[in-house]
Amino acid sequence: MKKYSYLINKGVAKPLQNVAFHNKEKAPLKRWEMFEKRKINQKGVKITAHIIKKIPKKFRNYTELHKHKYDEINLILSERGKLVYRIQIEDEVYIVKSPASVYIPKGLRHSANVLSGEGIFVADIFVSPYEAFK
Repeated sequence: MKKYSYLINKGVAKPLQNVAFHNKEKAPLKRWEMFEKRKINQKGVKITAHIIKKIPKKFRNYTELHKHKYDEINLILSERGKLVYRIQIEDEVYIVKSPASVYIPKGLRHSANVLSGEGIFVADIFVSPYEAFK
């Protein structure tokens, strides 16, 4: 094994419907866990990438309001056209178009649901394993 091989992590496909406060029906996107604290001496981090492609309207509201005991950063990225998300933080709603980032401090209830477009939604969560609360 090479000296720095532990710094490279292969993405693992994991369905969104297994994540707390996300629709238990088949989620309308591909989700990849890209990095989770493993052999690296850190407080913790979990990074997931969601591939967004032609999501039917009936499946676009898949995330419920929830909160974490840790900070989160979301990246909304698109190469062709605009990826548009409905971001709710507590009682405020924002329509966010790619390219954009959203910082969610720990303890704030939030949700993120796609409105239109195609692209990638990346969630960087600063603890591992994932925990969510109402």
